Amino acid sequence: MFAEVGHQVGVIYPKFHDLPSKGWLSGTTHGVRVSEENGLTVVRAIQRMKQPGPLQRIPIIYRAAVKQRERLALKMYDAYTEVNGKPDIIHAKCTMWGAILARAIAEREGIPWVVTVGASIFARGIAGPRERVTASKTLAAATYLASVSNSLADDFDRILNIPKTSFTLVPNMIDIDNFPFTPRQKNNEFIWGYMANMVADKGHETLLHAFALVDGGTLQLAGDGPLRGRLEKLVSELGISDRVSFSGNIQRDAAPQFFQSIDAFVHPSRYETFGIVLVEALATGRPVVATRCGGPNDIVREQDGILVDVDDVDGLASAMNAARSHQWDYSTMRAGVEERYTKEIIREQLLTIYDSLI
Repeated sequence: MFAEVGHQVGVIYPKFHDLPSKGWLSGTTHGVRVSEENGLTVVRAIQRMKQPGPLQRIPIIYRAAVKQRERLALKMYDAYTEVNGKPDIIHAKCTMWGAILARAIAEREGIPWVVTVGASIFARGIAGPRERVTASKTLAAATYLASVSNSLADDFDRILNIPKTSFTLVPNMIDIDNFPFTPRQKNNEFIWGYMANMVADKGHETLLHAFALVDGGTLQLAGDGPLRGRLEKLVSELGISDRVSFSGNIQRDAAPQFFQSIDAFVHPSRYETFGIVLVEALATGRPVVATRCGGPNDIVREQDGILVDVDDVDGLASAMNAARSHQWDYSTMRAGVEERYTKEIIREQLLTIYDSLI
């Protein structure tokens, strides 16, 4: 989006196959490759890690793994500068390894570096103690920190001891032109929609139990995953098979049509760092019912929908009934997205940050 307004932009994208993994055994690898893609200079490389993942719990082996990643990143950076010269800013859009590699480049080159945190690996307990220490030290050294949501900044304060006040809120964005404002015409059947991977954290079971208590209407579930069979069985057990349909995975370019086909969007997730589908639904002019699970707390205003507690079946059912009968101003939903989440808005916010650092 910066190239559109005359800025030179490049992407460094290293990929590593960890051991043990299928990718380490049979995945392709290649050295540093530079290409021009959609007006961007893109540098790619794929390596197999030399240090087995389980052994990275040993400090000396863990440090060796970090150094291997850093060496490749520096080599890729050098390839980038041969084409475009030294950049003014490095911006890592990755909480863990992207930040570590950005730091290695920035400190060698004396360049300001920005990190936008957007991952949930720490709040979900996926990252271990060593990764938490590394991430904490790395992020504390960044020139500038941004977070996609206030709740995620809270998590980093609580888990990594990085003060919430260190972060500036810079949310994710959508290409709003891909989600035309199409107010839904009232009809006899009210259609709810939910689009998410069918895994435990997405709260499908809570939704189905709640939907069994909702007055009429149907529910379209888009997505797939390991819980699909279990969810289909639950639908049958709850006696709502005639009201719930499973659409399977929907390609991203078909998402606008999905939002246009429903009357309201429901999002019962247990944890979200952001929640881009909520923004897409609101851009289309669809009210939302979502849980207070992180990112939605920032996105959903009173005029956009209703927030409920996580795993609150009765509360979710009550909110869905209330949302169905409420007289919403759909144009206000669209305007809220235009004011907060378009690429023009986020680009201006980031350029202001960059200008302050150069």
